[in-house]
Amino acid sequence: MKINGACHCGELAFEAEVDAEKVLVCHCDDCQRLSGSAFRSVVMSKPDGLMFTQGTPKEYIKTAQSGNPRAQGFCGNCGSAIYATSVGEGAKIYGIRLGTVA
Repeated sequence: MKINGACHCGELAFEAEVDAEKVLVCHCDDCQRLSGSAFRSVVMSKPDGLMFTQGTPKEYIKTAQSGNPRAQGFCGNCGSAIYATSVGEGAKIYGIRLGTVA
């Protein structure tokens, strides 16, 4: 399924190919702190399925509760969280924040 979205200020815009069967709600401590809520809802992209059509996101690398490094992509202007993905080489699967989907 093809989706598109943007950050709050509009500096970032994206298109993505996602698996509509893979919508997740995470309520781990990290997702609660990063979202300022009790949970975070995401849809998983196909491998390398996220493309920015406007702007370039900033990334923050954090260590997940699992011990794995995770890249958190966000707008450097308004701070809207856009995605999380693995760090390193290889195809990326993105957990796209549903609040940014148009």
